[in-house]
Amino acid sequence: MLKIIYGFLIFCSINLYAEDQSDADNFFGREAPVYPTPDHLIGWIDSRQILTLNGEWSYIVDPMNNGLPESSFFGGFPKNKTQKTGMELIEYNFETAAKIQIPGAWNAEDEKLFFYRGPVWLYKKFSHSAKKEALVHLYIEGSNFTTKIFLNGSIVGQFEGGYVPFNFDITEYLKEGENILLVQTDNTLNESSVPTQKTDWWPWGGIVGDVYIVETPREFIQNAYLQLNPENFSEAIFKLEMHDKTSGQRIKLEIPDLQFIDEFTTNSMGLIRETIKINPQLWSPSNPKLYEVIISSNAETISDQIGFRSIKTQGQKIYLNNQEILLKGIAMHSEPIGIPGPAFSKEHFHELLSTAKDLNINFVRAAHYPYTRHLAKVADQFGLMLWEEVPVYWNIDWGNPQTLDIARNQITRLVQRDQNRASVVVWSVANETPLSTPRMKFLHELLSEIEVHDSSRLSTAALLSGSEEQFRSLVLVLALQGAKSQWVSPKEKAIFKLILDQANIPLDSQLSFSLSIDDPLGESVDLISYNEYFGWYYVTFFTDQMMIPEGTLRKLMFEVMPNIKISSSFNKPIHISEFGAGAKFGNHTNKIWSEEYQAELYERQLEMLSKNPQIQGISPWVFKDFRAMLRPLPGIQDFYNRKGLIDEVGNKKMAFEVLADFYENKWNKKASSN
Repeated sequence: MLKIIYGFLIFCSINLYAEDQSDADNFFGREAPVYPTPDHLIGWIDSRQILTLNGEWSYIVDPMNNGLPESSFFGGFPKNKTQKTGMELIEYNFETAAKIQIPGAWNAEDEKLFFYRGPVWLYKKFSHSAKKEALVHLYIEGSNFTTKIFLNGSIVGQFEGGYVPFNFDITEYLKEGENILLVQTDNTLNESSVPTQKTDWWPWGGIVGDVYIVETPREFIQNAYLQLNPENFSEAIFKLEMHDKTSGQRIKLEIPDLQFIDEFTTNSMGLIRETIKINPQLWSPSNPKLYEVIISSNAETISDQIGFRSIKTQGQKIYLNNQEILLKGIAMHSEPIGIPGPAFSKEHFHELLSTAKDLNINFVRAAHYPYTRHLAKVADQFGLMLWEEVPVYWNIDWGNPQTLDIARNQITRLVQRDQNRASVVVWSVANETPLSTPRMKFLHELLSEIEVHDSSRLSTAALLSGSEEQFRSLVLVLALQGAKSQWVSPKEKAIFKLILDQANIPLDSQLSFSLSIDDPLGESVDLISYNEYFGWYYVTFFTDQMMIPEGTLRKLMFEVMPNIKISSSFNKPIHISEFGAGAKFGNHTNKIWSEEYQAELYERQLEMLSKNPQIQGISPWVFKDFRAMLRPLPGIQDFYNRKGLIDEVGNKKMAFEVLADFYENKWNKKASSN
């Protein structure tokens, strides 16, 4: 009898496999549930009623992605099954799992995960007792790059795309007393993600910004915008939206230092659009004046510190508060000094910006993705202008609607978060993207999204430019310089003369290289931004073609660089958004990767840029050495991009003082001569 039953079970299992493969598939993988998308972003977060969940969390690495409800029979982490009798089969335990600090990246906190790219589960218990008539939200400042959230075993939602803040209404999922929050973060990138799968910075994984439980009234102020009217400095534009679109809400706006107080009423869409009369001191690098702004409804009060200023371009000049200004900048990445991992706190950005101010800067390019809100708040206080950017980097999947949705969501949330920061003067939609028709359509969509939310700042994208014909002319300029130079070897001179002969260029000719930035996106942006690497990368493009050693071409490039002309057919200011060279701190070999080479490149570059009248700003690459998987060279890079003016622990390289002196004593002379 037992044999019959056993044989029947085998027969059934075989037929199950043969006749109903879908049932077997359900054993190893279930249909994915619907994950809600985040709510509209809550603004003015620092004045809300919050419970911080920052601090120690438990984590479990899940490289097979088994923990999700849809994964397999082995999944189900969100249920948080626990031992009761000691006989339950459980293959995970968050209570005894390893710990991590949030905000933070697992790559930085667990050396075994340094190169890891995949899912990791984060676990936090918290107690909460909500008011009966309140809404409760989960607010996450940034999480890389796909985030799924579960509360007390229930699905809260999913956010696709990293770096920017998002929030969910979790009121219905909360329990009185102890609650269990599980967040699956996955830092995997692919060809359709934003950023795309290859980046020249570290794809830090985890929750990289503050985590808050936020309590609001059921009818609450979603967000509010208050900025100077760029056409009339005695006016400001005030916009406000209610969460529930309730009309007839009475809203009070106060600016105590300006003796301003007034009341407004929301319209049928729960919105306010008003122009108010004020007479503020204008925010600037020399006078970073901030005003306390208080907004009240019947149910709540929110507040912020806001500065008032205008930024615009006219012709080839940039104007701050109607005064011509040169952008004396530096580019940076969001990594703190002397601490591994991403920068996320007020303290991190205070140290970064205070050290950067030693360069005599007034401007920072925050590349290539949004940093946490603390950067712009510290910059407001320091009087540093900011360029903020979304990670549309290199070759995005331009034709994919989902990719566009991610990028559009990123720029929208960045603008909504920082729309009241006086320091933010530039929104950038891309970096080094190759020209194509789908790319143009994609970036125009992002520029349109900015225009909907905030047209008071400059728009840009860091461009690549220069045609094949233009760079062929640079080869001829280098050949002529080499043919005339006394230090060049006879063999190399012969090659240079052959190149010139083939182009019918006599040795007594006078040649210079001119580059025109002609990317058609320049028609649609306010600021023509250009990344260039004369003296670093460009030399490597020519050495094989010319059959000349790279060292010879580098020395010749230094000689011709001061006379290079950069312009644009667009009657707009040019900002050199990147230039630079790698150097290992303490390397004084006078060869490539040495501090001396980097310093000389800066001297030649700065001489060149100061001679080009259309250039109204620069932000060299980069302030601090930063982590990059593309940079493995042992003993030099060791998975750092070494173009920093300081190293990862803050040691200043020789080029630091070259740039600081230029901004203090030479770039200002250009401003006065203009």
